[in-house]
Amino acid sequence: MNSELKNKMELMIDLSKKYGADTSDVILSKGESFSLSAQNGEIDTYKVSGSQVIGIRAIKDNKIGISYTESLDDESLETAVKAAIENAKNSEINEYENICIESNDNINPSEFTKDNTSTTDKIDFTLKLESEVKKRDSRVQSVPYNGLSEVDSQSYYMNSLGTFCFKSEYYQSCYTSALLHEGDNNAMHYHSSLARNMKDLDMEFCISESLLHASEWINGVPLTTGFYDLIFTTDAMSELFGCFTNIYSAKGAMERTNPFADLLGKQVAGSGLTIKDIPKYKDAFSKYYTDSEGVMQKDLTLIENGRLNSFYHNTATANFFKTTTTGHGSRGAKGALGVSGTTKVISRGKTSDSDITSGEYFEVHALDGLHSGANAISGEFSFAARGYLCQDGKRVQPVKGVTVSGNFHTLLLDINIIGDTMHSTNSKSFFSPILRFEAISVAGK
Repeated sequence: MNSELKNKMELMIDLSKKYGADTSDVILSKGESFSLSAQNGEIDTYKVSGSQVIGIRAIKDNKIGISYTESLDDESLETAVKAAIENAKNSEINEYENICIESNDNINPSEFTKDNTSTTDKIDFTLKLESEVKKRDSRVQSVPYNGLSEVDSQSYYMNSLGTFCFKSEYYQSCYTSALLHEGDNNAMHYHSSLARNMKDLDMEFCISESLLHASEWINGVPLTTGFYDLIFTTDAMSELFGCFTNIYSAKGAMERTNPFADLLGKQVAGSGLTIKDIPKYKDAFSKYYTDSEGVMQKDLTLIENGRLNSFYHNTATANFFKTTTTGHGSRGAKGALGVSGTTKVISRGKTSDSDITSGEYFEVHALDGLHSGANAISGEFSFAARGYLCQDGKRVQPVKGVTVSGNFHTLLLDINIIGDTMHSTNSKSFFSPILRFEAISVAGK
């Protein structure tokens, strides 16, 4: 933690009081990043960047004003404070949003040591990400995406009621891809790895996975149009569920953009489905301690046995709905108050993986165009998919050139086959057993 940065935040709080704010809070974000990528045996991207921004939210007479600056000299800080208070004066009254968390100090423990691997070793690592892919398959036309990155960030929160929170984060990641060409066919796949230091990055898995799926899908064919049982890889399922997270948003419910706004306590999913938000889940890559309002974060059950149990609340939505915040307030230094989740965990069911993968099904690995083909309010979705037609847990045919469509709300209600073994995304940010979705529309040949 940087005490000089904390002093800058204290100055903004003091200035906000001086210029008439009733309450205020300050968010400061600081980060450094380093990234490399290679093309044709040479480093084509070498980027070192850093950023810092400090933003203040000032409340005056139940009116909200926000301002920020990227310069931390005293004059810039004072200008930002004055701008926030002036913006508040020109805003409409907001009776629900306030600053109310008192005297909560939370300095989160670092769970890592910054890697001291030399730049030369990082360059060699990146070059190998490209060269090994080309070396292992003569059909590799190029390695269009590959790279190594390092991120070191800090976030601070302080309010005028005595609350101060600090969190730091550090990680490295790598990725590579394989674009194969054979006859008139092309196929590509990429894979990534995330770790706290370079020695724990799984280069070999990135290379082998990229080549494996690209070499399979180069001979892929569309399924015959019809209805198929679907099993998503955990990463693909995370993408699908992530496209419809507004169903958990109290802010969306308040603004009437959440289609589940009136369904608290109602059945919205199959009776076996339970979804939780667990900020310090034991197997997750990142842990979360406080939200962007200084509220301590705790486990939250979103859906329990198919019933909608709770929304994500910040203090403003909690005031609107006459409840308490769930600790999911979300705000950056430049932005307004919203809500967001942490690590989502779908509870295990009772079906073994061997039973859940019995018979024929389409295993979906890659979703293309999901966000452009999804309606967050109606739940309708349509996306291009690649994967494998499977029989009794074995891949029998690579599949590409198909479109999967349906309705997410209906999909939830129809979930009744849930595995008993937990799986995670590659980033360890979403955890779920295997779910089998029955009779989903797949358009192919």
